[in-house]
Amino acid sequence: MTNDNLPSVYSDKDLENARTKGQLIGWVQGTAVGVIGMILLKLVGWIPTVLILGAGGFVLYKLLSGSSKDR
Repeated sequence: MTNDNLPSVYSDKDLENARTKGQLIGWVQGTAVGVIGMILLKLVGWIPTVLILGAGGFVLYKLLSGSSKDR
């Protein structure tokens, strides 16, 4: 798989290694979030945790979706 839009200093093997490393980092981050979430549920309880996660998800959605003026 060649990528013409990237500098020629990167080989296909370099790109594949970067993809694999990125996936591995994503799995580690996801696992860490899961473990921290489980600890938080155990310490605080379900209702406050669900409310906090819901509010955080809403804020992330608003930040990532952009304003309606951009559309």
